[in-house]
Amino acid sequence: MEKGPANPEIKEKVLAYLGTVEKAKSKEIAAQIGEKKADVDLAVKELAMEDKVEYLYITTTFVALKGKVKEPG
Repeated sequence: MEKGPANPEIKEKVLAYLGTVEKAKSKEIAAQIGEKKADVDLAVKELAMEDKVEYLYITTTFVALKGKVKEPG
């Protein structure tokens, strides 16, 4: 089953929450904004394609607002 586009309200909630933290895991975002993880994952994927957030691979995967976390080194 093909998923449709992410709910714009969830995308806004994700961006708002990420504005309050340095980085977060998708499951943490979902718990904090009261949405299903699958819906948050879809929203994050779209936001990453829109270049608004980025995936960070630091032993595990985090999500952060684009440019908020500086590269190590």
